[in-house]
Amino acid sequence: MNPWWVLPAMVFGVAGAWLLYLASPQQRWRAAPLRAWPGVACALSSLALLWPAMGAAAAVAMWLTVLMLVTTLAPFLGAWRARRREGAA
Repeated sequence: MNPWWVLPAMVFGVAGAWLLYLASPQQRWRAAPLRAWPGVACALSSLALLWPAMGAAAAVAMWLTVLMLVTTLAPFLGAWRARRREGAA
């Protein structure tokens, strides 16, 4: 495993999952959702960087784990942020 490929792959994976979450109409971070193509591009770039560094099965498993972690935490962080904003106002 080459750590110089894995670190940017993780950054692209987190950014891709976050951008895909921001493309959802139910998200609470922005007034209007973003387009989905930047998130898809970042997520696929992440997989493309992981694939030669780890092999097929490990790359897909790690890629899916990162995407699921971020997309699971993003709604909770959005709700927490909205609650803090309501409390401050």
